[in-house]
Amino acid sequence: MVKLIAMDMDGTLLNRRRGISWENLKALRYACTKGVALAIASGRAFFDIESKMKEVDLETHLIGTNGGTIHTSDGKLLGADFLNRDEALQMIQALADRQYYLGAYSAHHIYVPAQGTDWLREELRQLKIHEDRSVGFQGATRDTFYRFVDDWSIFKKRDTEFSKIIVFSYDDRKLKRARTVYEAGHRYSIVSSGTGNFEIMPLNVSKGNALDHLAHYLGIPMSEVMAIGDNYNDLSMFDVAGLSVAMGNADDAIKAVCDRITANCEEDGVAQAIYEALGASDEAGSLDG
Repeated sequence: MVKLIAMDMDGTLLNRRRGISWENLKALRYACTKGVALAIASGRAFFDIESKMKEVDLETHLIGTNGGTIHTSDGKLLGADFLNRDEALQMIQALADRQYYLGAYSAHHIYVPAQGTDWLREELRQLKIHEDRSVGFQGATRDTFYRFVDDWSIFKKRDTEFSKIIVFSYDDRKLKRARTVYEAGHRYSIVSSGTGNFEIMPLNVSKGNALDHLAHYLGIPMSEVMAIGDNYNDLSMFDVAGLSVAMGNADDAIKAVCDRITANCEEDGVAQAIYEALGASDEAGSLDG
């Protein structure tokens, strides 16, 4: 029996136009009528997720920045974790000096290098390729949340804390070099949420740990939790949830570890997964796997 459904946003609940389809929204509201609790578990910041849920008038628990923050549906903060300030500023400065496009997540804003898009264009020029990697990040977040930074040293005199640093590059070798550096010390939790990026969080921060914390707070055993996702930062949820569902648009390696596979994000895969789990498969197509 499913009592809590946790789902990723981009590539899962949202379609490629960054919207929630009517079918998915209807399925979520159907789950609520059956007494099922809902949670969004995303790499996005809390304020970004909250804004999206307000648009559709949907009350959900919110797991932000890959588990760095946990809020209940009524806004109560259950937990938050931040990178060491000095270490975060050192990482940000080092990445910016090497012209990596990055996003540094604080409690209210996402800070990006003012010249970041120029760096990406230069990568494309040097590699002689035409790709669309950074659009996922840029298109997934409202412009009003961004703050552009020319000089990162300004934060030395502020008390700003950072929950996550996301790093982008079109150059796979360049991206791997940076990821290897920060993975080497085993001091951080590092995951990828899409092609061409990796994300740096405090050690032990993950969607899975946050989901376990939330379920415990709600008094729901993990055996009654369903997790739906499409990317590698969702694997920790799949590890702890009683029922794991991969989106049809997920990589084969992700599908291989899940209990079920649903349709892709363009075909209302979340709705199909919900109806199947709640015994209402007559309202949607059945799942594979």
